[in-house]
Amino acid sequence: MDRSELLAMVKRLGAEFRRRGMHGHLAPLRLYWLALRHDLVQPDRHGLHVQLSEEMVVEWFKLLRLPPYERAYPVQPPGSRCPRCPPADGPAKEVVTERTFPEGRKVACLACRAAWLELEPTTRMGRGSDASRRKLS
Repeated sequence: MDRSELLAMVKRLGAEFRRRGMHGHLAPLRLYWLALRHDLVQPDRHGLHVQLSEEMVVEWFKLLRLPPYERAYPVQPPGSRCPRCPPADGPAKEVVTERTFPEGRKVACLACRAAWLELEPTTRMGRGSDASRRKLS
């Protein structure tokens, strides 16, 4: 669909939402209209997927260790056992990666739900697996 045609439809839909008292749908539609108008949507299907909240912004501050949340999660070496659970005679408690980011990942223990960061060591080419790859000649 042509972008100008879609913009007109979004504007019309907004008026219809307002007329029918569907105010909860207006804010996301306005955001979509702005993104569409400023060419900030995915080109193939004019898609925009935004799920941001105060909680998510704070979580990113914690993951990226930005003040004042730089100590929100303890840092453990990659592949660590849960720092809260006692070592067992059997297999290690199961841990899962909850989120990854360029410098590492947030890991959580399934047994006690403790969470920590595992940071990739810095290399000559950057950090861990997200370092850019250069062709060696």
